[in-house]
Amino acid sequence: MAVRITSFICAYLFALSSLFGNEGSKWISADLEELELSAQEGDSYAQAFLALCYIHGDKGLNISFDKASYWANLSTETDHWLGWFVMGYLHRFSPLGPNVEKVGQFYKKVFKNPDGTLVKNVSTGDPLASYVMAEIFTAEEVEPEINSDLQFAAKHYANASNLGYGPASVQHALLKLHANSIEGQNVEISKDLSGGVFILKEVAEKQLPSGNHFLGRCYFKGIGVIEDYKMALVHFQAAADRGYTTSQLIVAHFYAYGLTGPAKLDLALRYANLALLQDKEKATEKIIEYEQLMENQLKGISQRITQKSYDSVPSPTSPALNEAPPLPPEPIGLPKPPRFNSVPDRLPSIYDKQEPRNANFLPESSLIEKPSDDGLQDLSLAKEHYFGRGSNLDLERAFQLFSQSASLGNPEAARYLGIMYLRGKGVTKDTQKALEWFTRAADGGDELAKKNVKTLQILGSRK
Repeated sequence: MAVRITSFICAYLFALSSLFGNEGSKWISADLEELELSAQEGDSYAQAFLALCYIHGDKGLNISFDKASYWANLSTETDHWLGWFVMGYLHRFSPLGPNVEKVGQFYKKVFKNPDGTLVKNVSTGDPLASYVMAEIFTAEEVEPEINSDLQFAAKHYANASNLGYGPASVQHALLKLHANSIEGQNVEISKDLSGGVFILKEVAEKQLPSGNHFLGRCYFKGIGVIEDYKMALVHFQAAADRGYTTSQLIVAHFYAYGLTGPAKLDLALRYANLALLQDKEKATEKIIEYEQLMENQLKGISQRITQKSYDSVPSPTSPALNEAPPLPPEPIGLPKPPRFNSVPDRLPSIYDKQEPRNANFLPESSLIEKPSDDGLQDLSLAKEHYFGRGSNLDLERAFQLFSQSASLGNPEAARYLGIMYLRGKGVTKDTQKALEWFTRAADGGDELAKKNVKTLQILGSRK
């Protein structure tokens, strides 16, 4: 009840917002140099807002959760409400999260401050306070103590957007685009496709990565604009170049599978490598997938996309209002994989699902000898079962044949075993075993395996 009363009070205070000055508006309008100087001099509000700028890529900064965490921690040393909110936000995503308990703890600390600091800042028309209020009222982590209220949050997003805060404008645009399909909630806001797209274009022009990202989705799905893959790529790439991890993985798939032109695997690998910083597991899998594509390309094996399918694309029709850079996408433009039916020229995919088997076949410590004819025969048949080419897709049989070939000294077979363990394809996922097989293959002279070993070792050193 107390939460609901507070909600009504905040809504009433909107009418007074234009009568007062406030710190949030001050820092939104300030240039980056002034903001950084004030943060360095110990201004707690400036420190917290600078942290938000690093989270969202605001004021021309590239997204950096490490730098955001640094400045948010400094702000919390003086118990600043915005600093605590940023810490809660950071704990929703990698590398600090997802940590539901911490998010709820920090968000409730901000909202339930005995001095009512957040409500007071809302009353002065502080757009950042309105944005924080909206974020709290759309966060599942604070329930049941604070009941989510999307209608109330929508008003705060709109208020913060009207007062010039870009990240709030993105959320306001999403509400306009998807007002009738958000978890069945009755939101008193009219669905307005052209209005939502207009806001996203404005935000994108201000170089906010999330604006480009969601505008890219609109073009990809034809939401409020004519479907246009090339324009979608333009905006996804603009977001990716600023550190938006979701877009980095999407752009990588655009280039890997040539959705707007010839495939460019070098660029696919570049963007997948950029995504390593924020999403190590998915990015590593994609890097190895694309390196496999490169090898197949050299051997004249093509990847055929048999249909246009949107099933695997993150759908913007049910938006997550708190989507942040770390959230990974599903593969772009690839057909939904059949349930192990035979598919010509099919490549291994991390999205295939099969019950794992407990395989204890470990590589020997000795170096691989030169492959024998029998090893090559087993390898060729293993690939047929692995890809579903010329025989039924059978990962268990493929594993057996790869193992036989590897035991006879074939480094390529050893690399495939590494891939199977890395992706959990037909065996229980095991990064350590994957590294052992990649190492064995690399020792046998397999160039791709050498790259895989280096990638996994770098990732291991960052833990």
